[in-house]
Amino acid sequence: MSAEAKKLELIMWISVLKDKSVLESLLVLKEKTMQYQKTGRQAGWAKHMIKYVAPDFDETPEGFEDYLMPKVILK
Repeated sequence: MSAEAKKLELIMWISVLKDKSVLESLLVLKEKTMQYQKTGRQAGWAKHMIKYVAPDFDETPEGFEDYLMPKVILK
């Protein structure tokens, strides 16, 4: 489905929408989108989103050893 077809589908859906709380949520989303377009990326927007990091996060996954750069041994 093209972007234009998706837009048209959303317009048609919104035009028959009767739930006021959903309409309010859509307006909030629109405002946030417009604000983002004006300001661009904001530093720290993902703060507190990562809740857990595995203890072996920095370890090389099994089977990926061949893709690593070889360690240089200086003599």
